Amino acid sequence: MGNLQKRLVEHLISLSPKDKREIANRIVQVLGGDPAPQVTRLPRRRGPGDGGLDGRIPILIQERIIKQKLKRMSDGFEIPVDTIKEEFKWVETNAGFNIKIEKNDFDRDTLNAFVENLRRENIFAGVIVTAVKLCPDADAEFNRHNSNDMDLCHLLLENLLSGDISCPNICFVAGDISENLRKNLREFLTSQN
Repeated sequence: MGNLQKRLVEHLISLSPKDKREIANRIVQVLGGDPAPQVTRLPRRRGPGDGGLDGRIPILIQERIIKQKLKRMSDGFEIPVDTIKEEFKWVETNAGFNIKIEKNDFDRDTLNAFVENLRRENIFAGVIVTAVKLCPDADAEFNRHNSNDMDLCHLLLENLLSGDISCPNICFVAGDISENLRKNLREFLTSQN
């Protein structure tokens, strides 16, 4: 990524916790979510560093419905047999999100706490936005969860700022995210002067 994006991220990391929350709220709005999270069935957050769910954003994912019946075989065993197998289609759902504007790597424990909170909410897609990369063990867990029932997306803040938004299994419904984010950050930075 460019030096401008790296310097901007370094500046954002150096901001006060209050200003970081404001930036996180703007990112949430750009992604199409509500900065006042509507999260149920979860314990209260211990703070922004606990890997909890910061809220929900609308997304599209590919989904299909498969209906099966049980068929009894001659040896007495029952096996599932597909009766209806729809084609994959894009459907709107919610993804949980977690935003960290910190200089520390996003670690495995934080990632697993986030995934566990998603599961508790019956959400199987999540977006993580961080200022720095995932640490190696978190990256391995990220890939493991994506190989199973989760659709996780990790976005580096500098990639968002440069317009490099890549989430193979998730489609955002909020329009041109990078342009909206640049506009929001520009407004925030000019309001600080």
